[in-house]
Amino acid sequence: MASAQCPFSDEDYREILSRERCSSADDGWQCMSSEPGCVVWRNTQSPHAVHLVKGFLDFPGIPADRLLDLVYNLDVRKRYDKLFQSYEVVEDLDSHRITYAVVKFPPGIWDRDIVQFNTKRSTEDEHIVLYRNATHASHPEYPNTYVRAETIFSGTIIRQVPGDPTSSTCTIFLQTDVKGWIPTTIVNMIMKTSPKQWQTSVSDFYHNIYKKELESEI
Repeated sequence: MASAQCPFSDEDYREILSRERCSSADDGWQCMSSEPGCVVWRNTQSPHAVHLVKGFLDFPGIPADRLLDLVYNLDVRKRYDKLFQSYEVVEDLDSHRITYAVVKFPPGIWDRDIVQFNTKRSTEDEHIVLYRNATHASHPEYPNTYVRAETIFSGTIIRQVPGDPTSSTCTIFLQTDVKGWIPTTIVNMIMKTSPKQWQTSVSDFYHNIYKKELESEI
């Protein structure tokens, strides 16, 4: 049983909002790719070899509360996010939860697993989801099966598009050390393309499947 004390504080929410606002080269930010609805930045000024990646993503036709559900509801997320071989809530506490996931890698490379604290906070202006590295007695490391990855910095900020209740935007942060022998340059290259791939998966699933299911329940 994990401690019920919340591992997140108000400072964590202020930090992710501060990192969202900052895109200065003086602070290490570089724009990696830019296309309509998807702009990806990276930050190389970190004590970690793995870069922090930030994506500004548009989701036309997906309301903010629905996008939050697609991000945080694991039963829904497992249906479209094929990155995960398995994804489960290990412990659900009042202020946060602990999750365990197995991430599929190409043949010849060991799959990764990861344990995370995660939580969400909603206001009139935005939904914020935060992730932090964790451990849990029910999922110790399995060195003969998986390589244990580490969350360095991860989260999402979701907002409704002003004047358009049917659309939303999302700022996504990714910084995960997958450990093992995979060269950091390869990891950074993969992370650069992850926001766009995730955006496409979310949009396709929502418009082609999930929205129709929701409408049929009305």
